[in-house]
Amino acid sequence: MVIKKLTIYNFRSYYGTKVFEFSDHLNLILGSNGDGKTTFFDAINWVLTPDYVQKTEEDKLEESSLVSAKMFSELKTGESGRVLVSMTLRNNSGSTRIIERAFNVTKTPDGKMRIDGRIHKAYQLLGSIRKEMFSVKDVFEKEGAFPAIIKKYHIFKGEDRLNIFNDKTTLQALIDMFSEVKDLEPFKQFAKYAKETSDKAISGSKEKANKQNAKIAEIQHDITTLSKRLETAESDLTTAKRDFNEAKEHIEAVDNDYEIIQEADKLEKDVSRIDGEIERLSDKIDEEYSFKLLDDQWILMGFGSILKEFNSKLESLAYSKNNIESDYRKKQEDEFNQARVDKAKTELEKIAWNRSDIDKMKQMLVTHRCAYCGSAVPEGSVTYDFIRQRINDVIDLLTPRPEEKRPEIKRYFSARNIEELKEMGLSLAHTGKDLSGIPDEIESIYHENDEIRSLIALKKRQADALRKNIADLYASSSTGENLKEYVANIAVVNRWHDQKEASAIAMNKLLTSTIPDLKEQLKKKREEQKKNVKASGGSPMMMVNEFFRLFGDAIENTEAATYEEFLARLAKEANVFLAHLNVDDFTGVIKIYLDRYNDLKIELQDKNGKLITNPNTSLLTTMHISILFAISELTKENRDAEYPLIFDAPTSSFDEGKDKTFYECLNTQVNKQCIVVTKSYLYKNNNGEYVTDTKALSKLNCQKYRIKKLTGFDKLDITTIDTVVEEIKEA
Repeated sequence: MVIKKLTIYNFRSYYGTKVFEFSDHLNLILGSNGDGKTTFFDAINWVLTPDYVQKTEEDKLEESSLVSAKMFSELKTGESGRVLVSMTLRNNSGSTRIIERAFNVTKTPDGKMRIDGRIHKAYQLLGSIRKEMFSVKDVFEKEGAFPAIIKKYHIFKGEDRLNIFNDKTTLQALIDMFSEVKDLEPFKQFAKYAKETSDKAISGSKEKANKQNAKIAEIQHDITTLSKRLETAESDLTTAKRDFNEAKEHIEAVDNDYEIIQEADKLEKDVSRIDGEIERLSDKIDEEYSFKLLDDQWILMGFGSILKEFNSKLESLAYSKNNIESDYRKKQEDEFNQARVDKAKTELEKIAWNRSDIDKMKQMLVTHRCAYCGSAVPEGSVTYDFIRQRINDVIDLLTPRPEEKRPEIKRYFSARNIEELKEMGLSLAHTGKDLSGIPDEIESIYHENDEIRSLIALKKRQADALRKNIADLYASSSTGENLKEYVANIAVVNRWHDQKEASAIAMNKLLTSTIPDLKEQLKKKREEQKKNVKASGGSPMMMVNEFFRLFGDAIENTEAATYEEFLARLAKEANVFLAHLNVDDFTGVIKIYLDRYNDLKIELQDKNGKLITNPNTSLLTTMHISILFAISELTKENRDAEYPLIFDAPTSSFDEGKDKTFYECLNTQVNKQCIVVTKSYLYKNNNGEYVTDTKALSKLNCQKYRIKKLTGFDKLDITTIDTVVEEIKEA
């Protein structure tokens, strides 16, 4: 299969129609950060990923995230647009096929997206006529254009995805595809069944007529017992290996960083302790100053002298008021007493006559004549009325009466404002609060708070220093920030290490002692059995049993040899590519094998078989890419089919020289379609803009494209982004 053309339409930053045409060999898509490299890769992956397969994380793309923001912003309410990726390819039979994946997007009245009209179709091209096929599965699987089992070994997003053997199922999948081991499985099952059936037949045999047959039966019983023990030991080995691999899988990513995890855990505990101290110190800071103005009477600070003068003035006012009130009351008393004196004098004058005078006056009223001068005093005359009034006055004065009530004297001042103010002033002066000590109290609290804040600042600097140490530890690790999760669960990590160690000990004992001993005992018993069978004339049942045992051993040996042969073949092919990709550089030799625990090992060794323990990242990357090329070659040989290799930034760890040498080798030494998305061959000019290194690119005889954002976009508005596709042609 070869990809001939890719059309991207309104897919993320690719607004409108963008077309790429590919050669059968190397194809480079050059772009700087944010120019649409990942979008290009996702477009290819999207159109090559049917819904009938189980999707990886890279395959799971949210449809709404695939819509061109520029296209959607231009839609009016109710209008629809289309998102489409179309790939034209030549299948392994040489026929042209077109794979299209698309959907419609409509802008709803509330400005949101409605997605429908999803399709994933395949077409055959007959001349200029495009005819729809039954399904994409026909092209991918039946025609073998890009079957799901192949895709995982040919599309890679990022340098860290190149080591496909991080997935524990990879080796078995490769064996299933390329090795004859899978063909041995029916024979393995038959050998096991035949051997077990034969063993049961011998155990149940009634041939115990003579002593020799009894001896044979006894040995067979021992063989059966040893076989069961061996089966149990091998089951224990399987369990120990499973536990070992489980623990290994958990800690493999952080195994080299275990000491860092322990140190980071210790530092994290120190940080937690200091954070607790900071929290406790923060609780001690008393900065509720607004409440203290009233609750602690700080508002009275500096009020002592004012209060003193206030109370002094009130005392003076109260004294003056009392004097005025006293003078007023004295005057009222004097006036009342004078009135009584004057009244007494008048009354004394009225009662200055004797009794005979009163009798004479009464006689005058009867006789109507004055007793002193003899003048007539007629009734109704002025004299008559005067005499009668005087008689009544005297009688009234002489008549006993209750003591006269003293009139109430009103206060001069009706209100008590001055007294109340005085009481308030005295109350403020006698609250129990030393007003003169408030400034010292405030200063003391401020000073105490400052000391606590200084201590907190010191603690924070200590915590920040510890956090920096932790960050440095993470930076120095191979795992980076992801170590945080393991540090937070260090007890679990420790259990993994314990489990790994215990499983390794168990496997070692089973492999070096228990299983070999049981096999040796079985071997001796079988040899003894063969002698007895031969001495007895040979039991046909025994001979059949021995045959099936030997047959099973042969199958196991063949399986092991086939595994070794396949892995050696894979390593051989990979080393050819490794030599191509590392011209004038150290390569080493790739070794691929199964260790004693049947775990896959991939190592770089020198020509003397010495392990290269710390190969640099670029060498590891070329090793992984070489293995991928080798798998691709095996695919070509075993399936009579070839598939393109598609990479997104596979050489991000390479320096500039190594990077360009790699692509030159890829261009000249690898006869295979490769589509690589990279920012290699780009550099910043004096204006800070990324430009193409045309001189270096001229050394490559391959298809080249430059992708970049259309100039004039708004950095804050995604709807202004449009990726421009430019084919780079030789001058």
